Amino acid sequence: MEENNDKKFTMKDFSEFVHTPRGKAVIFFGIYFVFFLALIILARVSGSGPVLGSTDLQLDSYSANFSAVSNGNYNFNYQFVVDGVTSTYTGSHYEKKALFTDGVVNYYQDNDLYMKEQAGLWIKCDVPYPFSDFVDVEIMKNLVDHATYISKTELASGESTVNFSISTTTLIDLLEGVEVDLDDPVNTIVIQMNEDRDVVGVSYDISSYAKYKGLATGQVQLTLSYSDFGEVAEIQDVS
Repeated sequence: MEENNDKKFTMKDFSEFVHTPRGKAVIFFGIYFVFFLALIILARVSGSGPVLGSTDLQLDSYSANFSAVSNGNYNFNYQFVVDGVTSTYTGSHYEKKALFTDGVVNYYQDNDLYMKEQAGLWIKCDVPYPFSDFVDVEIMKNLVDHATYISKTELASGESTVNFSISTTTLIDLLEGVEVDLDDPVNTIVIQMNEDRDVVGVSYDISSYAKYKGLATGQVQLTLSYSDFGEVAEIQDVS
């Protein structure tokens, strides 16, 4: 009768094998194989499409269209919070003209001319809201172009929010053409877009900039909202 020389690989044999140099190498590369395989699977799953509340941290992964605002036909709501004091302006914009109110006083704008209604008459006045540079759409676009992209959050509906930071040094350079070198906290810009990538809102926190300029001692936040693009009727002259 022939003896069966087949050997069974037991747990004892495995334990002894993993303690050998060859066994340790096999285990080491096996773990790395599993690790990289898991990364590949995760990357494929993450790249399968937009996820509710997902954040994309890759540069240049956003596309914002300011043309609806640039066309100048919309209703708007501007809110300014300066050192805890809130002022709100709502109205309509048609090309270079606007009619709006702060809830007490009615205002009219024609290009750079501002007027307010007083005792039934329209009289010339200064720009009624603070930090007016940040409302100008061309300046707004320039600020975003020079800001640092931070992140994007996209909803399943297609609406999205893009976050930026911008230094006070950069703001002063862009708004005043003055070169300074500051180490202040950054300011933030947040743009909101609808499913067509049209910008429908812009929010600023320019507390650092305002403090440096001596325009505030605390927090400064601006929230600009736009709606009803192309639906505003022509605004007539008030004078």
